[in-house]
Amino acid sequence: MPRQRSATLIFIAWLFILGGTFSIFEVVLPSHEHNVIPELPEPILAPKVDYGHSDSSSAPSKAPEPKIVQLMVKQGDTLMKLLVSNGVDKQQAANLVSSVRKQYDLRFLKAGQKLKITLAPDYDESAPRTKKIVAFSLMKNFAQEVYTIRTAEDQFTSEIIKKSYQLSDVHVTGRITTSLYKSAVDSGLPLKTLMELIRIFSFDVDFQREIQQGDTFSVLFKSHKDDHGKVVHHDSIDWTKMTLGGKVIEYARFTSKNGFNDYYDRHGKSVKKTLMRTPIDGAKLTSRFGKRRHPILGFTKMHRGVDFAASKGTPIMAAGDGVIESLGRNGPYGKYIRIRHNSTYKTAYAHLSKYKKGLRKGRRVRQGAIIGYVGSTGRSTGPHLHYEVIKNGRKTNPLSVRLPAGNRLNQKDLKKFMKIWSTIDERILKVSEG
Repeated sequence: MPRQRSATLIFIAWLFILGGTFSIFEVVLPSHEHNVIPELPEPILAPKVDYGHSDSSSAPSKAPEPKIVQLMVKQGDTLMKLLVSNGVDKQQAANLVSSVRKQYDLRFLKAGQKLKITLAPDYDESAPRTKKIVAFSLMKNFAQEVYTIRTAEDQFTSEIIKKSYQLSDVHVTGRITTSLYKSAVDSGLPLKTLMELIRIFSFDVDFQREIQQGDTFSVLFKSHKDDHGKVVHHDSIDWTKMTLGGKVIEYARFTSKNGFNDYYDRHGKSVKKTLMRTPIDGAKLTSRFGKRRHPILGFTKMHRGVDFAASKGTPIMAAGDGVIESLGRNGPYGKYIRIRHNSTYKTAYAHLSKYKKGLRKGRRVRQGAIIGYVGSTGRSTGPHLHYEVIKNGRKTNPLSVRLPAGNRLNQKDLKKFMKIWSTIDERILKVSEG
């Protein structure tokens, strides 16, 4: 036992001596004046773990992040109403609306238009649930965005951000087989452009009777594509032609110095007539002018107008420039509008579901402006538009009445217009070669 303790003491002594030797060696290492020894990093402290014993009420809470909200305008909405209904207090909403108005006429806000607002919680103790607007945006048109931000002074500033796209010509041609609609869609004509095509020719063509199998159409317009090649917008038609039973009808667009667009033939004569024969897009003619067996009354009765079947809510257009002479319920006609265009012509629209907001008796309207929507009010078997043309106090057939021609371009504008015509063939050739 004594020998064992002695051996242990000797071993411990050696360890002490060796440890001392290492210590001395470390101290007496020669120093180098130009060697820079990097500072050691700060020790990384392990995060505190809450085992449920500490008071977590004193720990700072994470501030909520701004929230992006996509909104869609509904019929009758205003920007003020949309903001307030989404948690923005009235004063902030009013300030933002005032800023946006400097860049955009909010009277043009329409149903279906998309808006985007960025909201953050407002920490005002007097209104803890009120949202604070961080940013707001809406598309003024396909190429311009109205962008509004909150400034450091808690005010709002708005600007227009322009988007750039690749512009290219598009030429679509087709031969009518079963219908213009099907042939146009099959040929790749956008629906919006097809509706524009119908409006242009609606002054000259009865689409229910005059379109035949084998007739052709041709359209030239511009498209806008983003950097990924996606089409974001189609411009209005620049030129269009229809061949109906061998007869060629063609028109090109001209913009006046006042910014108004219209379509003219090669002689500078406007496509527009005093009245449109069909003041509704995409509707089916279901009842013509003349004697017919009344679908409700059951006996033969003179039908002093034409009926166009369409879905409830389909927009109805003013057939020509004029003044609203009558607006309201009118017996079997239901909701009814009558427009006085001049001393000779008036038009009437019956069975509407509702009127265009803001329309009233005495209001002036322009040709093509929406005045109401298809319905089935009054004596009616289903949603449709009953349309009448009144000439010198007598109801006449809207589809056959001879309408006065539109205006002609003056010599100065005609000269400019002829230059546009001269480029049409060249543009079409480039598209076909490209």
